[in-house]
Amino acid sequence: MLENAHIVPKHGGGNVDLMLIPKKEPQPINYKIYEEYTPGKLEMVRGKFLPFDNDLENMLVLCLYNMGIREFISILPQESKEELLELLQQDLKE
Repeated sequence: MLENAHIVPKHGGGNVDLMLIPKKEPQPINYKIYEEYTPGKLEMVRGKFLPFDNDLENMLVLCLYNMGIREFISILPQESKEELLELLQQDLKE
């Protein structure tokens, strides 16, 4: 398994889930991770992209894991970076 991909039990038992931990630098994925985190079909319903279950969150984590947080921040507009910093500072205080 990949270094920052952890296997965790599903709530309520049953099969296990992969949990990806995005880091500063890009991390490779394998086909098992790709299948687990990518929805079979991309959709938009009532103005929300991938509104089913946690498809949107899974896809975002997969992208952050694979591209790295540093690259993600580099493509954000300055206004978004400032908002992200504010949110992180609030979150760290809690």
